[in-house]
Amino acid sequence: MRRIPLDAIEAARSLDRSFEVVLTTAEADRPPAVYAVHDASAAAVTAFGAALEARLPERAAEGPCVDGEELITELPAGHPRRPSKRDLVVAVIGVFAVIDVTVAVLREPAWAIALPFLQLFACAGAFMALTLGRGLYDALRLPKHGITVMAELDHYTDKTKVYRYVDQDGGLHFYRESTGGQQLELSYDPRNPGRASARQALYGQVMMALMAVVGLGMACGGLGFTGFQIFLALRG
Repeated sequence: MRRIPLDAIEAARSLDRSFEVVLTTAEADRPPAVYAVHDASAAAVTAFGAALEARLPERAAEGPCVDGEELITELPAGHPRRPSKRDLVVAVIGVFAVIDVTVAVLREPAWAIALPFLQLFACAGAFMALTLGRGLYDALRLPKHGITVMAELDHYTDKTKVYRYVDQDGGLHFYRESTGGQQLELSYDPRNPGRASARQALYGQVMMALMAVVGLGMACGGLGFTGFQIFLALRG
């Protein structure tokens, strides 16, 4: 994977569903290198091309040019693979299944039916706590420590609106939000521009905090009861 900085780009060309980036060259008699992306959405190509052209630095008519290829950074591709959400779900189901079977065999067969319902309750609470807790954390942190931009409405889906914004390196990102008009004020993390948060009113922040606490209580209650049952079963 390659990272191309703005200083290495001489021009950008949008070609229907393809996008080309022409790099700068230090030698006038050498053709510039061109990197292309094909089979992309026509709307995404147009939006990204316009955003990139607007952020390209102005270059003097005469003067030394840098070689764009020397500024390209190669990102390592051999880093260890992070466990996916699917792997995590499978692992949690496996652990709960072992606990349920153990309790059912050592204590009461009815627990093989009752415990899974409690564990689903706990998982729903954990999902609420993590999702709302992360959203609240971003809503409090990003307006102070992130970069604030005005995102433009890009398109609608059947459930929400999709806004687009451009980070400081010219990267195009999308943000889903059910409320908002033609523009939406967003703050994004400069270290991870794809992570953004819309400005939240105090009432919204309080409700997110309350629901996160409710979810945490559900998770702790369900997991605590499961742990208590496996303790009793193993104790005999």
